[in-house]
Amino acid sequence: MRIRSTTIIFLTLVLIGNLISGCSPSPEELAPTNTPIPSETLSPTKTTVPSATSQPTATNTPSPTNTPTIRPTFSPETLNLAAGDPLKIGYLLWETHEWGIDSFRGIEIALSDFGGEIFGHPIELVGYDTDCNEFAGIRGSQILMEDETIIGIIGTTCSGAGLQAAPIVSENNRVMISPSNTSPELTAADTHYGGYFRTAPNDLVQIEAVAQYAFDELDARRLAVVRGATNLYERLYSSALCEVFTDLGGECVLDKAKDSGSTYVAPIISSLAEADPDAIYFMSMDYQEGAAFLSEARKNPDLEGTALLVWGEGYNNSGFLEQAGEDATGVYISVTSYDIDRDSDNYHTFLLAYYKEYSEEPVSFFHPYAYDAATLLLKAIEQVAVPEEDGSLMVDPMAVRDALNGKIEFQGLSGYISCSGFGDCLTAANGRVFQFTSGDPSTYNPGPADFTDANPIQVWP
Repeated sequence: MRIRSTTIIFLTLVLIGNLISGCSPSPEELAPTNTPIPSETLSPTKTTVPSATSQPTATNTPSPTNTPTIRPTFSPETLNLAAGDPLKIGYLLWETHEWGIDSFRGIEIALSDFGGEIFGHPIELVGYDTDCNEFAGIRGSQILMEDETIIGIIGTTCSGAGLQAAPIVSENNRVMISPSNTSPELTAADTHYGGYFRTAPNDLVQIEAVAQYAFDELDARRLAVVRGATNLYERLYSSALCEVFTDLGGECVLDKAKDSGSTYVAPIISSLAEADPDAIYFMSMDYQEGAAFLSEARKNPDLEGTALLVWGEGYNNSGFLEQAGEDATGVYISVTSYDIDRDSDNYHTFLLAYYKEYSEEPVSFFHPYAYDAATLLLKAIEQVAVPEEDGSLMVDPMAVRDALNGKIEFQGLSGYISCSGFGDCLTAANGRVFQFTSGDPSTYNPGPADFTDANPIQVWP
């Protein structure tokens, strides 16, 4: 139970349409951006991770933390778990999609590797399927926060749901760590909520790749950006891109806002022709809008020879080629890279455990980020929890949040983990630039520069 008996929270939620990438996921895609219809019901799932589960030999299991010699000061949010009570971890994932399935499996393996318990208290997973839906993110986080014994949450799968869940979790003095949210808005200085963290890469890593490639390889000195008028994510991204491009010695000659959902782009094309850019970067979460934009841009003689780049959200798939056809040939796309060290002993051990448990290889590319998110939360809990002689356990959720802010560091499966003051915990991430070599959907096959059949083909780095 909590030391404080009742907490009344008034929430003001601003529903902001946002990302989570791609429609046909590949290892080079971003996190999903679509917002499907919410599930009819949010069905809870409870999974107690057995402490006797065999553990991979190459993965180090943390040693138990000794009871502090100086008793810490507890906040009113402190939980007092009786001997044998489960230590509850919540989750909010897209359980019916491969992204959510892969993340959940990564969490399960991480809990098993940790020993399935902390100071004799079994770890129990309690969560909800939030699809890739903002409203489900709101409802799922509200339901989890009704259980005052939940210490922290792993999720959400999609950034749109994360944007809605983050304030609810934070205002209830809990933490949420996402394995797949990539929206810059979630960790921007003026929009970050104190309880929100992520092990997934921030999409801002694409900016350096786009700016460097346009400036160094395309010899572009005049850049124009087209983005959504009301999308805060896109506004943050375009502003940062122009800043980086300007620092390189270029000029951002136009930052043009467009109505989201509209394929009427003739006035925008006219503005671009007047601005006379060397390169145009088009941002939209809807590849139908992108296809319409490319079609009009190709028809304008004043833009002939202008390099066309599109934001990776939703474009790195065959569906975009079906819409754009040959207009897509030669177009560049930026993506956030999900590179991990697949040759490491720890990752090989993880894969063995994954296959042993689920009889198949990972179904997506978020499993290492989910594994690290769960490990990060467990390390923070273990660091601040105070076991009593009678077997009870004192855990202060506010102390967990404090520990996550730069006090927990380790080499994870996805890279080195150490959280910034605004919730970004993956210290090394990067972006890539690809180019479509054909508009034929049947040729879609993203690959590296030395892959002769790649479409799109990696051109940077």
